[in-house]
Amino acid sequence: MAQRNAPLRLRFADGELTVSAQTQDVGEATESLPIEYAGEELEIGFNPDFLRDGLEAVAADVVQLKLINRLRPGLIEAPDESFWYLIMPIRLAG
Repeated sequence: MAQRNAPLRLRFADGELTVSAQTQDVGEATESLPIEYAGEELEIGFNPDFLRDGLEAVAADVVQLKLINRLRPGLIEAPDESFWYLIMPIRLAG
């Protein structure tokens, strides 16, 4: 559902990640999955193509996404630190 001009929204809450996308004239989709996360709720937006490129480049089954806040870059990292991918967020409306 996510297209280049529409950000992919990631909402992190205690133990859960909710991924959503909304594209005009196409529709919207939301999916939740369990993750290891403890901290304050955080919602951040990324370009779906750039996020997919970073995730697909990690050869491991487990990926770490390190975030400071919704306006700062994120870091996709392999667990053994053999790979780092810096990704810039997109400002979310509303």
